[in-house]
Amino acid sequence: MEDEFKRLDCILKKPCYVIDFLPQRVEKAANRHFFDVEYYLLNSQKRFEMKNKYVNIILKMMCYYHASILWNGWNHNPKPEDINNAVSEIMENHSGTLNILFSEEDVLLVFEWDCLNLTVYNLSENMKEITEKIALSEGFFCWKGTN
Repeated sequence: MEDEFKRLDCILKKPCYVIDFLPQRVEKAANRHFFDVEYYLLNSQKRFEMKNKYVNIILKMMCYYHASILWNGWNHNPKPEDINNAVSEIMENHSGTLNILFSEEDVLLVFEWDCLNLTVYNLSENMKEITEKIALSEGFFCWKGTN
């Protein structure tokens, strides 16, 4: 298990991509209503729609790549219900992080409650193509982030 945590630490230092409802990063000077929109989407009834999109993205990626999740310990063969329950609990509690490791690709997808996005670290070109298509299928965009 200690090796898995070291692996996560190493992957978190790699370049990242963001799967977001916006097509690019919002610059501080232009963020007029960003925080109002973010608060609304995370705290209104819209949060259920957002939660479903996050879960759908993760589940679709699991159709292509073996996943392990770090949620109350490691689960190396998560069921769809495990993903739904973890994301639901994080959003309901307004706290927590779900790490999804696609070990064969050495890729880490991170969901945190206070973000309107998913962050993907160490995304290979091969996996990037399908990730972009999956993001678009849920009305999201995939763009290069900054670490």
